[in-house]
Amino acid sequence: MPDTTQLNKQLAMLRERFISRTAGELTAMLDRLNAKQQPATALQDCVQLLHRLAGSSGTFGLTGLGQQAAAGEKWLKQQLDAGETFTGLQHNVSDHLQQLTQLLAADQAVHSDVAAPAPPHHELLMAGNELASLADTLSHYGFKLHHVQACAHLPTHLWHEQLIILSSASQLAAAIAWNQQAAGTAETATLLCATTETRFEQQYQLAEQGLDGVFTLPADVPELAEHIERLRSERQQVSKARVLLLDDDESLAEHYRLVLTAAGMQTRVLNQPDALMTVLTEFRPDILLMDIHMPPWSGTIIARMVRFHPQWLSLPIIYLSSEQDQDRQLSALAQGADEFICKPISDARLVRTVAILCRRARQLSRLVSSDGLTGLLNHPHIKQALAHEHAVSRRLGHHAMVAMLDLDHFKEVNDTHGHASGDQVIRTLAHLLKRRLRNTDSLGRYGGEEFVVVLPGCDASKATALFQKLCQDFAELDFHGPAHRFRVTVSVGLATLNQFGNAEQALHAADTALYAQKNRGRNGVTDYAQLSSPGADTQVTD
Repeated sequence: MPDTTQLNKQLAMLRERFISRTAGELTAMLDRLNAKQQPATALQDCVQLLHRLAGSSGTFGLTGLGQQAAAGEKWLKQQLDAGETFTGLQHNVSDHLQQLTQLLAADQAVHSDVAAPAPPHHELLMAGNELASLADTLSHYGFKLHHVQACAHLPTHLWHEQLIILSSASQLAAAIAWNQQAAGTAETATLLCATTETRFEQQYQLAEQGLDGVFTLPADVPELAEHIERLRSERQQVSKARVLLLDDDESLAEHYRLVLTAAGMQTRVLNQPDALMTVLTEFRPDILLMDIHMPPWSGTIIARMVRFHPQWLSLPIIYLSSEQDQDRQLSALAQGADEFICKPISDARLVRTVAILCRRARQLSRLVSSDGLTGLLNHPHIKQALAHEHAVSRRLGHHAMVAMLDLDHFKEVNDTHGHASGDQVIRTLAHLLKRRLRNTDSLGRYGGEEFVVVLPGCDASKATALFQKLCQDFAELDFHGPAHRFRVTVSVGLATLNQFGNAEQALHAADTALYAQKNRGRNGVTDYAQLSSPGADTQVTD
């Protein structure tokens, strides 16, 4: 991600390029009108020029130019609709273009409101003496955690970090005030409150104060850790958002790309739509930002065309346009888009809007692809991830591993301690996997107490060491049953993904290694490549 200085230099260069290009286009259009060249199309081309300037000028800090261009576009459209001829309009249109040229020169000293967001930094903060023991317990779950007695001790430099704050009731007012101060300079923190109150009125008051959630004391630590991880993941997902931008204004599109990239989003730009379907398949964006007017192409028709394909029915399509007519906006939305953003849009609002839309899109995607109990990929989607990584590893020749995990004696856990305790064990293992593995790894609940992990760019020795440590740490966790505490272990089978002809064969090999480990005493890791006679070790069922 570029630093602020570098980003500002790049944006300044784009601004100068835009000014230079616009000055040339205004001069060329004036010459064309004065010479009466192609009068039948000259005024329509002038409408298109004014429309583009109305939408893009504000982004480059040329607010006066954008406002006057929008007014000129509206007036000229009205005159053409009323049947005015080129001869009747030539003088007034030329005067308006000359005024725009003067405004362009006058506006050059106005600077854009660029404020590059700082690189995201995730951290869990807890405030209040009452949460000291809870903070100590949560630290064992791998969170980067900082505990303070009072929110007054939170430094202002944390405003530029993506935070989740857990506040006691005694510190809530100070936490809210601190968060409101942060709103002026950075994205606010996710704020949770620890409370002993469960009454509707009290919960309503907390919601009224703008909180993101509450948890009841004494806390169910595994459930709380899972909730924090989900919130942290949602905030982090914004930095991995994939945005496809389709706009024929190259300078404006490049400006948007720089701003969104500086916010940590993967952004790809298309200036012509003819390659759109190919890029959608290759890039697989979270959202599509698209201009409506891209002569000779229509954004509304392109949106309708995208919806022809079932795999893109749920893709959020967001129009970016200077179109101000609300009836035309609604008509455009009816063609298949989900949102309408009017140009010009400030850099800060663009980042915030795209971040919110990406977060919603990923939340909907997770509802379809996630296991309800653990939040990991469900059975069909982890198999899709496995097949995809197998194809990639075979094509590129790099190492990749697949792991099959199974909780030991899990039937006894359910029979002895109840299914609620069994669910807690499953959720805790899922949480540890998410905390220990990389963002590039794919994690899924294969079914029941079985999990599948796909590790690209990982060899057998590294995978073995990783899961041995996981087995050791998981075996030391205490779970609370209705009658007494208990512990659970996990067994792991590994296979090198690209050593097999297809993904199913690799998964079967990992499963074979898993049950070999069951026969060897459970609570450990076995690699399929180390088995002398794989078929002999597959009799154990738990």
